[in-house]
Amino acid sequence: MIAVVTGSGGFIGSHLVEALLEQGCTVRCLDTRSNTSTSPHHPRIKHYTIDCAEPHTLMESRVLEGADYVFHLAGGTKAIHLGEFRRWNVLPTRNLLQVLAERRIQLKRFIYVSSQAAAGPAQSLDRPITEETSPEPVEDYGRSKLEAEQVVQEYTSLIPYTILRPSSVYGPRDVDFLNIFKQANNHLSVYPGYRDNIISIIFVANLVNGILQATRTKTTQGKTYFLSTDQPLSWREIHRAIANVVNKNAIELSIPQGIVDLICRAGDLYSKLTGKYSIVNTRKAALSKSHYWICSSDRAKQDFGFMPHMSLLEGLQITHRWYTENGWLK
Repeated sequence: MIAVVTGSGGFIGSHLVEALLEQGCTVRCLDTRSNTSTSPHHPRIKHYTIDCAEPHTLMESRVLEGADYVFHLAGGTKAIHLGEFRRWNVLPTRNLLQVLAERRIQLKRFIYVSSQAAAGPAQSLDRPITEETSPEPVEDYGRSKLEAEQVVQEYTSLIPYTILRPSSVYGPRDVDFLNIFKQANNHLSVYPGYRDNIISIIFVANLVNGILQATRTKTTQGKTYFLSTDQPLSWREIHRAIANVVNKNAIELSIPQGIVDLICRAGDLYSKLTGKYSIVNTRKAALSKSHYWICSSDRAKQDFGFMPHMSLLEGLQITHRWYTENGWLK
């Protein structure tokens, strides 16, 4: 089997590449000129470079010849405005699908890895969002991911696809949850906004397993699925679980939402004046104001037997061990 992976050098993509190699696949890593893959050297890995803004570079490339599967994970999570998010998330998706259709590549499946952000948060704890919930993204990243999903759906009659929406993902090589581990390692837990906001999370190995299960199942063609663990958690529970794994007593500090909003608006102003991305911005504020970032994976369980096999404790321990061994907690 030949699998093409975009975003192979990213957090999730690198784990997917490893899993595909374990299954005996030949993996073609499709990289942009500004984002060269960091995937390991392997005799069954080949690297191809294209320019997402120039479809002819993909049309002329041999990366898609004879491909059985395309896993499209590449995209941008850090941008100043919606136009930039569209350039990183929507345009490459459209160009890739257009080339697949024009070259009449006979794929077994096109897998688009989207995000829970494309659907938005739930309204209450007892009503997690499902695939039937009308999408209502609350910020530009989510809007761009939803638009990319809609592009994929335009090719229903031409390309067999499956869209997957992971919840928040943690695991080795992740840089977002890393900050919580670093805080705990320094006896600190800082909550920007509401510490009792509840989210759905998933360990990266569980997610990759779900991606591969969905790929192999015929009934998933043309459908969208959320992938997450069953038990949503509050940020307080996540911070405390990480502190226990790190084996440190952490002092808990909350930053009121009003102060978070002010800091984020200042971050937006910085980006506007300098043209540089600020990690604190109103997108982050919008995410923190939603109390229930929770979703249901019931459809995935029903259609392809999705069942996260790694517990929270096991996942956090594996993640902590990797951070420690690779010097990420310094």
